[in-house]
Amino acid sequence: MSVVSFKGTREGLVITLGEGAWREVLNDLMTQLSRPGAQSFFQGARVFLETGARALDVTQIEELIALLAQYRMTLVAVSEPSSQEAFNRVRTSLLAPPEVMLAEETVPSQSVARDETYALLVHRTVRSGQTYQYAGTIVVIGDVNPGAQLVAEGDVIVWGKLRGVVHAGAAGNDNAMVAALVLAPTQLRIGHLIARAPEQKRTLYFPEVARVRDGRIIVEPWTET
Repeated sequence: MSVVSFKGTREGLVITLGEGAWREVLNDLMTQLSRPGAQSFFQGARVFLETGARALDVTQIEELIALLAQYRMTLVAVSEPSSQEAFNRVRTSLLAPPEVMLAEETVPSQSVARDETYALLVHRTVRSGQTYQYAGTIVVIGDVNPGAQLVAEGDVIVWGKLRGVVHAGAAGNDNAMVAALVLAPTQLRIGHLIARAPEQKRTLYFPEVARVRDGRIIVEPWTET
């Protein structure tokens, strides 16, 4: 039985979270979002979250935002007051100056099982010399500059310009994908395959996704995931 329900309104999409463990709720949400036909229906939706008496902390809000971002959905408000406060703190971090990080600083890979609900959410521009490595999916809300590196055992999704080095499916998963609003990496790897940026400069960019098909990496318009 589903623990998550959906209702469309003039302002956006209302998602109501039922009772149950947080991981169960996220898994159910992901299952419903990934159903055939659901992705195109929900794509671009503004989400208003109804949590009832459930209070979400900052980590749970970040996990939820990361999951919604995989389906190009945006969380805009939460009904429960303390959850809204946690959401406000996460949203404020989008406007904060990037943290000072040492060159070649790495976010250590965490030992978690391969599960699409696990994601590292990066709310900042990833600058040259910085490396993010994670055992699940990496979602960046910001740009990835040349000289930066993203390494994920799952997918890599960049809500901005991807111009650094990226490796999705780093543990050998050829079913992983790389998607970005501007997909222009200096090097792109998926699983055991590698592709380099074309020598000829492009003048027109649009959202694109890279996947493995027939033993090679292909890039196509990012219309759905």
